[in-house]
Amino acid sequence: MQISGFLGTRGDIIVDTVMLASAALPFLLFIAIRFARKERYDLHKWSQITLITIVILLVIALELDIRFGGLYEVIEQSRYYGSDMLTAIFVVHLFFAVSSTLLWLWLIVISAKRYPVHFRFPHKKYGLIVFGDVVMTVITGWILYAMVFAG
Repeated sequence: MQISGFLGTRGDIIVDTVMLASAALPFLLFIAIRFARKERYDLHKWSQITLITIVILLVIALELDIRFGGLYEVIEQSRYYGSDMLTAIFVVHLFFAVSSTLLWLWLIVISAKRYPVHFRFPHKKYGLIVFGDVVMTVITGWILYAMVFAG
């Protein structure tokens, strides 16, 4: 049984929660980056670990909702369902989602292993790439949401 969402579309509560969290994610990442700039490295590290953990749990909840929660039937109601445009946006979204998650996890693991002794690799550069990747994931995710649940 699906519980209706709160964003006024066909999305259920899980989808709407994921979307709300995704809207907040770039701002929360920015705050986490600011911790590092203010030399509050432990807070930076733990905020990154917390954020990636929440993201992974939300993605798992969304995937379970699509496969087992009846959400696939709702997706089929979209006027864009099966269109080339929806497929293209989905492929682009998937690229950014997978690459940002893998790069973000890699950066957290490698940074935790090397900090502070062997911390010479370009952490800031990779962090900015992850940030941009996450922003693109969020933008394409919202486009998908609008096409699938509002369209």
